[in-house]
Amino acid sequence: LHDIRLQINERDLESLHVNFLLNDYYPVNFTWRDKALQGVGIRSRGTGSRSGVKPGLRIDFDRWATDQKFLGLKSVILRNQTQDSSNLRERLSMLFFRRMGLKAERQAHARLFFNNRYAGLYTIVESVDKVFLKKNYGEDTSNLYEFAFDNSVGHVPFLFKYLGSDANLYVPVPFKPETKETDTQPQYIERLIWTIDQAGDAAWRQSIAEYLDLPKFIRHLAIESFLAEEDGITGDYGPNNFYFYRYENKSLFQFIPWDKSNTFWEAPSPNYFILRNVEDGPVDHRNRLVQRALKYPDLWALFLDTLEECA
Repeated sequence: LHDIRLQINERDLESLHVNFLLNDYYPVNFTWRDKALQGVGIRSRGTGSRSGVKPGLRIDFDRWATDQKFLGLKSVILRNQTQDSSNLRERLSMLFFRRMGLKAERQAHARLFFNNRYAGLYTIVESVDKVFLKKNYGEDTSNLYEFAFDNSVGHVPFLFKYLGSDANLYVPVPFKPETKETDTQPQYIERLIWTIDQAGDAAWRQSIAEYLDLPKFIRHLAIESFLAEEDGITGDYGPNNFYFYRYENKSLFQFIPWDKSNTFWEAPSPNYFILRNVEDGPVDHRNRLVQRALKYPDLWALFLDTLEECA
């Protein structure tokens, strides 16, 4: 286990616990082994995982020290794993994605200390940001979005169905800009969703190729299915937990997996139906992209072959 030590004003620490639903930043001194950094910022983070007892944290190394990095990283996530008592689902899942040849965040376990007091076991998660993009895709200058899941009561899942020609219907919700916040380029997403939902069957495969590498997407989908991911692209509450990157000077998008605390969902997980929320479950939770893609015999075969490869 790594040890991460944060020195923080005691009043700020109390505020972090009390106001865990806010995104307020607090200054800390950060220490890992022989490396000590000042000017570091931390804040509470998470959606369903937020906790005033064991706060999940985002650590920004350059929050108050311009261009400061830690081992080449601008930030990391300390995931509190309040939704995964095993503390293993996330780390194993991302490792499995990488073993299957897809890009995914590095992870490790750490003991966290506030002012030398033990705060619990956490998972260190590599941030999906410009550093991640440059390392994995060789570029970092185009649009990165995080899928912003709506967890409000009575929300209508976004199922890759066309909402209309107004590009602002897609950005910043449900696609939240993480780079180029003043140049979000929502028109590319509007065209992608139109193609997914509205393009005719005869031209669909050729048209969608401008926006998605379907074989790579099918592999991503199959890996999630194998891992019994209840809260992913075909999640029980609609699509969730992915980043979306558009390559520079192209219309082509790339799915990036995120937050796999709900994998290995059923005990035993082999009971998890490989077409959960595709051929079963509520109709209003079925992903339009997945349904159209799996109608093609070669992509259906790739889906099954990938599941076999996973096994």
